[in-house]
Amino acid sequence: MKSFPYTSAFLFFLLGCFATVSEAATFTCNATTTASCQSIINYVSTNASTYRNISSLFQVSVSSILGANNIPTATPSTTTVSAGSIVKIPVPCRCTNGIGRSDSIPIYTVQSGDGLDAIARYKFDLFVNYTEIAAANNISDPNKIDVGQKLWIPLPCSCDLVEENKVVHLAYKVASGNTVEGIAAQFGTNESTLLQLNGISDPKSLKEEQILDVPLQACKSSINETSPDHGLLLPNGTYAITAKSCVKCSCSSSSYILDCSLASTNSSCPVNKCSGNLTLGDTSGTGCNAITCAYSGYTDTSFKILTTSAPNQSSSCKSSAAWPTGPIASAWMKLVVSLHLIFISICFL
Repeated sequence: MKSFPYTSAFLFFLLGCFATVSEAATFTCNATTTASCQSIINYVSTNASTYRNISSLFQVSVSSILGANNIPTATPSTTTVSAGSIVKIPVPCRCTNGIGRSDSIPIYTVQSGDGLDAIARYKFDLFVNYTEIAAANNISDPNKIDVGQKLWIPLPCSCDLVEENKVVHLAYKVASGNTVEGIAAQFGTNESTLLQLNGISDPKSLKEEQILDVPLQACKSSINETSPDHGLLLPNGTYAITAKSCVKCSCSSSSYILDCSLASTNSSCPVNKCSGNLTLGDTSGTGCNAITCAYSGYTDTSFKILTTSAPNQSSSCKSSAAWPTGPIASAWMKLVVSLHLIFISICFL
């Protein structure tokens, strides 16, 4: 193979002298129950591109990129993405020895004139630095890489619960003027959680180009653990196509309950109906008495889309469900008042 050119090596050396190396983005990942999951990279396109080219760079599907950015499914893959645009990239994540890294992808092929720092900086927006690429690929001398060489780019991610809740971990690169408080507000988390998750003791120590692990609240679902997509987690304002392209599931902050419906009317998508002859996504009843035919996964061997009847799970209905209504409520109230009077009497004895 052709050796890395000396001129490029010299330029790489000069760049290392004058440019600040981004801090290593080590995300804690101790998940034991989930071998792998999906995280998101908050990628900013350095140059004008297309969804197809970005898909090829990160080696994830165009449809998954469209879903992560809540862009209509019919959007052509050749649509232009202007320089400086934020594109959320969903990446498969795996935990190894307490650290999360993108699971075996992306694989980058070294081009003529490439250097590790340039690859990290201009191809992958510094979500990984050249020392991390070198370590992941057992490269002892970062100045010596070969044209055509295949490099695994270990992007930061995590599968861990945060405060005992399932979340989608977002890798976010700190921009000029960012504050911990502002980032927390932007992504719907709190400052203390963000500080603790990233091991930051002083919010004022935040550095530009630092990579933060930002937890995004995920929608709860009825998908059972035997389904191939049981690990599907979606944050607010995103969707995913699942069940062999038959089902579209989306997440909204209005309820944070996964909303799934048929993505295609093709007869090759066999769907179980719910009681009352409800079809996936249909609802019967109103208010807190509403029952929805919810998606609960699919079988892989003999393909079948599974459903389950789910009650209204909004927070207001859960709160009201804690207390019965009607004649039963009256009886409960009488019992509570009687116990309260007995307690007061004992206190004054």
